Amino acid sequence: MNHPFHESGAPSVFWWILITGGIGFAAGFFGPIALNSEANQGPLVGIFISGPVGAFLGLVLYLLSRPLHFSAARQWQVLWASGAILAVVTLSFCLPGPVFRGFLLDAQIQGCKPSEQVADDAIAYWEKRVAGVTWAAPRAGWQDDARHRLHEDQAVALEVMVVRKLGIYESRKPWDKGGISARGWYPENEQKSYYAQYAGGACEDYPLGSRSVRFVSYNPPGMAGNAENWPPRELPSFLNLLSLGPVPAEYQKLVGK
Repeated sequence: MNHPFHESGAPSVFWWILITGGIGFAAGFFGPIALNSEANQGPLVGIFISGPVGAFLGLVLYLLSRPLHFSAARQWQVLWASGAILAVVTLSFCLPGPVFRGFLLDAQIQGCKPSEQVADDAIAYWEKRVAGVTWAAPRAGWQDDARHRLHEDQAVALEVMVVRKLGIYESRKPWDKGGISARGWYPENEQKSYYAQYAGGACEDYPLGSRSVRFVSYNPPGMAGNAENWPPRELPSFLNLLSLGPVPAEYQKLVGK
């Protein structure tokens, strides 16, 4: 069994593996917790990736140091420098990436329906969803509630031709947290439906053929996590539509990009 130190004072294979493996494990275990608490992988990075990689790196460096005849002091320098580099690389991968916030759409209005006119299609859709769910009962009277809310709602279902689209991202790294970026307009040329209230609650407020840039927040419709909101009470989600609205002030500078 190797002693932790050679007689020369140089680190043995034990220290190469322990130090680089330990640094890799610590950076991968605590890094996601401290830097990106929302990350799904969490401390698993240290357990399954950076820890084993660090240990393997230590073994490789130890084997490489043998034929090079480094002095004991130089070997310790290489060992700690390698650990520091491993920590920096691991922590850089733990930093949160940009989060997607939504789209700017350059769109032309092709058609319009009052939201209550699309109630039957939406109710039929959710009846199929409800029939397929056996682990949760729908909220009582959801069909009548939906018809009433859609009748009272000041909104429309717009058919638009999306001419082009711009994705918007928000940075979450410590040095530029909250920074807004976009990756350029790209052509879409696809007809889609959206829930809209930005100009009023009647189709007359949305002239056919008019074209403008609007914002769609990334909040996909779908099933909520509790029975009190199943099927969803929120009308855009109930209609299975995303909301089309005005461009927020913080994104105005991106309209002309």
